[in-house]
Amino acid sequence: MKATLLTVFVAIAQLNAENPKQLLTRIECRYISPEIQPESFAAKPKIFYIGGTTYFRAEEQPDPPLGIHGLIVITEPDIWIVNLITHTAQHSIDPGPTFNIHHPIFDHNAPKEFSTLEFGRESEFFSSHHATSLPPRSLEGQRCEASEFTYADYRIVLYTRVETQKPFHLDVFRDDKPYFSYRYLSYETDLPFDANLFRPPNGIRIVEAKPSNSK
Repeated sequence: MKATLLTVFVAIAQLNAENPKQLLTRIECRYISPEIQPESFAAKPKIFYIGGTTYFRAEEQPDPPLGIHGLIVITEPDIWIVNLITHTAQHSIDPGPTFNIHHPIFDHNAPKEFSTLEFGRESEFFSSHHATSLPPRSLEGQRCEASEFTYADYRIVLYTRVETQKPFHLDVFRDDKPYFSYRYLSYETDLPFDANLFRPPNGIRIVEAKPSNSK
């Protein structure tokens, strides 16, 4: 069943009523892992826009072999999963009861100790967990400060640019072996709120997601 225009209009009205003092974080990053090829789709950069705990946008690179160019737009409680190649989107409603967006760096299989390590809050996590400061070092010409936190068989190291104090690289080790990393290609904070980022693109055919059967 096609989404009603009312659904979209309500979401847009919510955006227009947003506090103009709302600021955005924009992160462009690349996932690195021994298990993926550097030229594969999984290794291509992604862009995240984070607006508090209510707004989120994730832009993926095109994946022509699969016919997918993914875009995720969230304006709590509305969620749109968009394919820019087919010009279609699936719309769903967050059932609640809370409507806070989280952006975890670890998946759900990791220890709960890492549940608050999120994109946009990396430095906050290391500070709150009293991470150990390591000697400054240079990564690809970037002078960085380094912080290390260990828990169980995990060791994570965050490198922040000395000049900007913004994350530049995150390494995750397990049993002292490289597990995965993120390279932050850009990390911008305190950007002005742009309502257009958090609504479905024009010309997209929207369908409602089928509700899951409750038992």
